[in-house]
Amino acid sequence: MVRVITIMDDVYSELHRIKTSKGMSFSEVLRFLLKEKRGEGGSVIALAGSVNEKDINRGAIERIKREVEWAR
Repeated sequence: MVRVITIMDDVYSELHRIKTSKGMSFSEVLRFLLKEKRGEGGSVIALAGSVNEKDINRGAIERIKREVEWAR
């Protein structure tokens, strides 16, 4: 069964971003988020693909690697 819902533009934009980054349908995104809210999707695997390449701070990663090597 299909239902029509009305959502605010900012909510649509965020759902669309998640949909695109994870390759999901809108229904799959909503199901995923509802499971997360209920604590059913608490695995690290569920987060795979949720970070955009532009969000990664390469400088911070390199500093952490150097600090780990120094501590050994």
